[in-house]
Amino acid sequence: MARSDRKFKTSFNTWLDSVSIGNSPDTISGLARLLTVSRTLARRVLERAIEIKLISSAIFPIVLLRHPEKSDYFPISEIRSLEERLETDFMMWLKDAQPAPGSRLSEAALARRFGVSNTAIREFLIGLSRVGFIRKEPQRSWILEGFTEQYALELHEVRRMFESRAIRAIFDIPEDAPFWGKLLRLRQEHIQLRNEISTRFTEFSELDTRFHRTLNAAAGNRFMDGFQDSISVIFHFHYRWSKKHQVARNGFAVQEHLEIIDAILRQDQGAATAALERHLETAHQTFLASLQRD
Repeated sequence: MARSDRKFKTSFNTWLDSVSIGNSPDTISGLARLLTVSRTLARRVLERAIEIKLISSAIFPIVLLRHPEKSDYFPISEIRSLEERLETDFMMWLKDAQPAPGSRLSEAALARRFGVSNTAIREFLIGLSRVGFIRKEPQRSWILEGFTEQYALELHEVRRMFESRAIRAIFDIPEDAPFWGKLLRLRQEHIQLRNEISTRFTEFSELDTRFHRTLNAAAGNRFMDGFQDSISVIFHFHYRWSKKHQVARNGFAVQEHLEIIDAILRQDQGAATAALERHLETAHQTFLASLQRD
């Protein structure tokens, strides 16, 4: 997908998040600033809204004909970046193949498997190597590392530091920012998954990644974004449970996410921080248990 097309679709989804909480700029320049795009792209967003009969005119002030629905949004699969797609594909491959610690990974073979360039897969693997998930070897190959309890503890401490900072930053976000619409949409997705967890439990890993990425984005730290990508791969790779345990574990994690979201929405920073601490501790203990099973 062309980058400009992905930018348009992302901007449109952001606009939907914004108007869903009643925030609609009164000029095209204001809309462009909200979406951090050009006025030309902002006009394309409004044209799309007219096409799906969400508005009848691009004349300001914009008047909604109805409230945005889930079907109005472009699917996540259509707006993921190359890095996000690689993360998802690599994670699914690990879950299916379950290579043992010490396994050798070939850049060329992985690039062919995921349909990307050798350069793209190399940059992705370099990111994973920074958190000790893999180790570079000669001849453009990589070794999948095993983990220890000490590694799990260090990973937990760094994750706790980053995400606690992000939680604090969230409470400084203006109430008319698109973030709040996105958080409401995430809440609805969590409720739907919780209600259907017995048949949709495998969808949790993707939702979990988006949840933590959304929270971390509030801190505006590029290093946190890269860290979260690596964390997602590592944690979900090590959750090797039976179907019965996976359903229960994922259902519990969904509920923990909802407790964090609800505390944020009611502007209770203390409760949000406490809920995050509980969630990260649960993830830490689950990670340790998975190490003992390896």
